[in-house]
Amino acid sequence: MISAQQLHKIMPSATPARIANFIGPLNDTMNEFAITTPARQAAFLAQIGHESGSLKYVREIADGSAYDDRASLGNNRPEAIALAKAAGTTTGRYYKGRGLIQITGYNNYRACSRDLLHDADELCKHPEMLEMLPLSVRSAAWYWDSRDLNALADVDDLNTITRRINGGLNGFADRRELLEKARRALRELGLAGTVAPLAAPFAPTHVVVPLQLNLRSAPRVSTASLLASLAQGTKVELRGSASAPGWVQVRVLLNGMPREGVVVEHYLAPLAPRPRSRAAPRAAAGRGTEARLPALPVAHLPFDHDDSSRVHDGARAYPLGEADRPLRQGRRPAALAAALTRIVDYLDVTHAAHLRYAPRGGTSFCNTYAADYAYLAGAYLPRVWWSDNALRRLALGEAVEACFGQSVRELNANDIYDWLDEHGVAFGWVREIDLTLLQTAANAGEVCVIVARHRDLNRSGQISLVVPEQDGTEARRRGDGDVLRPLESRASTRNLARGVSASAWWTASRFQSFALWRHP
Repeated sequence: MISAQQLHKIMPSATPARIANFIGPLNDTMNEFAITTPARQAAFLAQIGHESGSLKYVREIADGSAYDDRASLGNNRPEAIALAKAAGTTTGRYYKGRGLIQITGYNNYRACSRDLLHDADELCKHPEMLEMLPLSVRSAAWYWDSRDLNALADVDDLNTITRRINGGLNGFADRRELLEKARRALRELGLAGTVAPLAAPFAPTHVVVPLQLNLRSAPRVSTASLLASLAQGTKVELRGSASAPGWVQVRVLLNGMPREGVVVEHYLAPLAPRPRSRAAPRAAAGRGTEARLPALPVAHLPFDHDDSSRVHDGARAYPLGEADRPLRQGRRPAALAAALTRIVDYLDVTHAAHLRYAPRGGTSFCNTYAADYAYLAGAYLPRVWWSDNALRRLALGEAVEACFGQSVRELNANDIYDWLDEHGVAFGWVREIDLTLLQTAANAGEVCVIVARHRDLNRSGQISLVVPEQDGTEARRRGDGDVLRPLESRASTRNLARGVSASAWWTASRFQSFALWRHP
């Protein structure tokens, strides 16, 4: 159950009276419709919070005339027209959005009435019932359940949840902000990281056979459908056939995050069943069954190195040492995004005097720029990392001092790709597969990066920042609001202060794999 205090943290603009009225029906309804894990509850509360203006509206503000005679909503059916006419209005106005998720149209009213009241005509005759408790809440959960949104909440698919509720991505940034508030408020219920453990635990059935297999959003080979690359040996859970022959739906854990997509079935092999042991081994006396390794510390060379500045061609392994450096400060998304914008302007990667980032001799410094940006933003992205010997000593509990060439080594973009994959989650990074969500996170003041690993490990990969949009400097979107190319900033052979790439460079054949990451 959620408490009134938690609900207030999620929807701070809701009055105490509204929270008191809704908290009981919300808990009862979420239990009724299996919205019972923190991941599901966070997603559900975020959506109803946006749709209802934080529980303020249970009826659509617009008059509904836009829905008049809408065939897809059943508003042109004779019985719908007759009921609306008897009430002295039009079908669009009669069946306008009601309830916390704004049930709209004759067809939806009829289906909701049939399932909740066991009488398909009741809500059609008395639509105002959807504005009353508990139906205003139960109708929202009914819609949620009828569109199988629990399953999407389990894999943290905010994009598709929003589309199934709204028909597009209207209000996506606000929905995401509400989702983050809900996650924070519900952590005391056991929410670890970004999403809670799955209601249906991950149960792998197959394994990836080739060196690399592409996870896609749809059963077609194109840049737009590519979500992530799965390495050989990755375990996946087969979820059923896809809409095209030879493709299957799978669920996979990417850095601990459950994700869904489709792959070519030919490249999967069934997992061999585990042999059943006759008896479980006994733990050693006085010891636990599993040793816990100490958390790894950050690795930094000394701060405030004299030559570690934007105008020096050197000391790139050291943190940026200039005294006037701006920091990411603030609590609200707009303030955090403004702080990131100031950091991009301050670093000014295209400034001729900023030799720290200027490419030379075919060498570029994308890793230095990304690390400086993250450092000023308070997110740890290493320029140097512990050597193998230092890691062994740290695992034994020893204190190790960062010393270049001895206990730490410099990282290139390929190394950063591997570091994020192995250690990123432990340092607060969250893996994403959705460019729209990544850009929205950047706009809300999060540190966001795209990192690609080169096929030839003797050549450097690429890491690029996804930065907050500004008026006149924006991401490239489709008509429905989906981001095709985010707004980037990077140091490369040709530095880019802010701009949109002509193509999805991270999917180029020279790269073995890529990943999207964000740091709140």
